[in-house]
Amino acid sequence: MGMAASQARLLSITARLTDNENNGQALSYSKQRLADETEQVNAAYIEALAATKLTVLTGFNGSIPNYTDISYALMTGYETVACGKQYVITNNKGAVLVTKDVARAFENGNGDFNKFLAAFGITQCDLDMQNATKDEKDEKVHEAWDAYFKSVGLSFYDHEHDDENPSIEFGFKSFSNAPFDGYATYNYGGTVKALNFDGATKEQRQLYDYAVALTEAVYGNSNSAGTMKTPGKDSEVNGLITYYRNIFDKMATCGYYTENDESKTIKDDSWFEQQLKDGKLLLEYFSTNDNKFVSTTLSDDDVIQEVEDERKVALVEAKYTKDTMALESKDKKIDLELKKLDSEHNALQTEYDSVKNVIDKNVEKSFSMFS
Repeated sequence: MGMAASQARLLSITARLTDNENNGQALSYSKQRLADETEQVNAAYIEALAATKLTVLTGFNGSIPNYTDISYALMTGYETVACGKQYVITNNKGAVLVTKDVARAFENGNGDFNKFLAAFGITQCDLDMQNATKDEKDEKVHEAWDAYFKSVGLSFYDHEHDDENPSIEFGFKSFSNAPFDGYATYNYGGTVKALNFDGATKEQRQLYDYAVALTEAVYGNSNSAGTMKTPGKDSEVNGLITYYRNIFDKMATCGYYTENDESKTIKDDSWFEQQLKDGKLLLEYFSTNDNKFVSTTLSDDDVIQEVEDERKVALVEAKYTKDTMALESKDKKIDLELKKLDSEHNALQTEYDSVKNVIDKNVEKSFSMFS
């Protein structure tokens, strides 16, 4: 091999060695990145294994408690929690989170509990409107108003119940066929007046609302008590009335709000659960001892428990397996490339040493000739 050819060959081998080393360095960096990705996948997996979910006691199978994943509907529904507690969800300012239907009923009722109830097809009238006699209906109405009048210090005298010459007659002024679209009235001394609420307490208001419901059913829209759920026809209605009254009073006292898009909020169980965990939504239950809603927490409430989220763990395990297999496959490919580069580097180095040796001998021989 001539001197010029040998030098050209040496330069070519040197360039290839440099390229080989650069490729090897790039692969080493890739391998390091894979190690970092693997560490991140492992950390995410370990964190996900600790994933929990909130569940609510909803009943018993014999002595074995049954728990259901928490949701807004479950926590705020009527008798959906096994212990019989009634819950409301509030924000940090105390305003109640309600559905749009409940908010609409409250707004349309304009402070009238009977109208609020009517929106859900319920009346407080506990008379059997089909079978009760006129005297029985009249007496029931009079007794309801007596209870209210007594609570606020009013009286229309004992002979109000005198069938021959009653001193007061009750009625209901209706504006349409809608239940409770109007107001209760009384006729005393030939003058018809509206029976307005003159009380100040919640108990007085309840007596008044009940008397109005009876008056409307007996003297107002005759179809109202027949087309709605009544305590006389359905034993569950008394419970529903109490349930809705508690909500109504809470909304009137503390305010309320709704989420703009219920499909992504109230009806999104994951969103609702996370809001509770983050403390952005709070829990209150109705205390019969205090006769009001009182605060509770996820950790203190005996019907809520936090358990391992098996579904999330299963999904994470599947993703972890997939990700680690992909990373291992990339790592093997890099190892093969590094091995190939190493073999190539050894061959190039051997050839480099051989060509350099030839050049060195040629140089030495040339110096010998001219010395």
